[in-house]
Amino acid sequence: MQIDLRPSALTRSLRDGLFVSGAVLLALTPLLVMAAGLDDRTLYGRSPWDKPLRFALSLGVYALTLSLAAQWLRERMPVPGWRWLAPLLSATLVFETAWIAVQAARGVDSHFNEGTPFEALMFSLMGVGATLLSLAVLWLGLVAARRAMVSPLPAERLIAFGMALGFVGTGVLLPWTGEALVDAGRSQSAFAAAQALPLLGWRLDGTDPRPAHFVAAHMMQALPLMAIWLTRSHSPCQPAMSAGWLLAMAAGVVLLTLGLMP
Repeated sequence: MQIDLRPSALTRSLRDGLFVSGAVLLALTPLLVMAAGLDDRTLYGRSPWDKPLRFALSLGVYALTLSLAAQWLRERMPVPGWRWLAPLLSATLVFETAWIAVQAARGVDSHFNEGTPFEALMFSLMGVGATLLSLAVLWLGLVAARRAMVSPLPAERLIAFGMALGFVGTGVLLPWTGEALVDAGRSQSAFAAAQALPLLGWRLDGTDPRPAHFVAAHMMQALPLMAIWLTRSHSPCQPAMSAGWLLAMAAGVVLLTLGLMP
């Protein structure tokens, strides 16, 4: 009997610093919830810990998604630059989350806060980090598109196609919607609590670009998940129909993003 000495998927993930970073961010969320409950200060009528909690959840899901996608692709083809890109992304996630948490502890905004030269510099660096996170998603989307074109397996082609659509969509739409946030000149906290959704802080009166930013950010999870579901629910002899469903969903997400923009 031949013994399979290859590391399991879980073992490979635990060796990936980006995966570990995402898991740690998600593990921090209960502590941030506790901080919000114990700290009676408010910022614009809400707990200053709301924003660190949102970002820990969002960036944690981002890191796990990117790590698993890169692992899936690297088992099938080279992913140029990933060896240096993954540690850089991990460092970016740590920097972004740490600064947001530090500002929450101080009871002030982390975003759009230029009250001091140092805070203005940190906000600029956060913008650089956000750009890097978007470009990394776009890059993996392009690698997935190449895999979708060359894979001999229908199910694998479909998953790679869904990954390409989702990642490229997020990589393109996320900077655009993020720029809209900057142009609006307002932080994610700058509305009175009574005027916004709990925790998310969104206004739904058509003047807030954050709902569009959220949809764009999570296109990278929605499309690959739908592709995986299609490989399990559709016959392998129906690749055109499955690809059509993915294209329709991608178009729907893009239209939703456009419709939610102010």
